[in-house]
Amino acid sequence: MCGRYSLFSSSKSLSKELGLSIDIDLKPSYNIGPSDSVLAVYLDKEKQKRMLTFANWGLKTPQNFHINSRIETVDTSPRFRDAWQENRSLIPANGFYEWYQDGLIKQPYYIFHEEHKPIYFGGLDYILSEEERSAVIVTTEANERIKAIHSRMPLIIPLEHHEAWLNGEMSKEDAIQANQTIKLEAHTVSNRVNKVINNDTSLIEKKDPIKDDQLRLF
Repeated sequence: MCGRYSLFSSSKSLSKELGLSIDIDLKPSYNIGPSDSVLAVYLDKEKQKRMLTFANWGLKTPQNFHINSRIETVDTSPRFRDAWQENRSLIPANGFYEWYQDGLIKQPYYIFHEEHKPIYFGGLDYILSEEERSAVIVTTEANERIKAIHSRMPLIIPLEHHEAWLNGEMSKEDAIQANQTIKLEAHTVSNRVNKVINNDTSLIEKKDPIKDDQLRLF
């Protein structure tokens, strides 16, 4: 799954890469979590142009709170299939966190593009009202680099596939295959990331693996 990520690229750099005018001042965040307001790119079908929005990460239902949707069932699940067909989005990030569990210890890892480029999660966009939107991140089976850490990862859409993803032409199979081409690196980080109140650059810095005598339960 995907439960935390970072975004600290400047508006200028994202604007250049996405081909969008970004007039908002993006504040860097190193510990974005569920229910946070997240930046998302969507396709305005009437204007046939990409647009930026902020959305709350997570979709509330009477029974559950969904932050992720599995790519394997995204087109058949009643909760996600309409958004899959009509309202896909891209969620920019600089990296994400996953936890490897070995007995009692849950070791957090920070995962990022090997060239330190922004990455873009495949997302689903929900328009709840004129003022409120929600976003769900699509997840997939972990690629070769990540599966030793965790079995799942966010679906990452390469730049050359952004248009096909947003206009709904990219199939599940093509998206899964494209995700496998992303070159990622990973390193262990401090378990301070376990608390969302912690949000600073030290969270993404490489740290020695947690030992039994350093274990903290949150």
